[in-house]
Amino acid sequence: MYAYYDREADIAWLPTGSSSHAVSEEVEWGLVDYDASTDEVVAIEIWGASRRLPKAILDALPAPGVHSDAAA
Repeated sequence: MYAYYDREADIAWLPTGSSSHAVSEEVEWGLVDYDASTDEVVAIEIWGASRRLPKAILDALPAPGVHSDAAA
């Protein structure tokens, strides 16, 4: 489980936990993923990330599928 930034789609994915069954809720800025049994937030997906997050954070995030210990 690691965070990433998809530069082509301009989407940042930031996990906050894990779940074997997550459900997603669409919000104005992206998605919030919840564990279905505990309602705990397990990830957020930020759409239009380049407009919503500082460049330094986006630069620190790897591309999808590229694991980086710095962003784990």
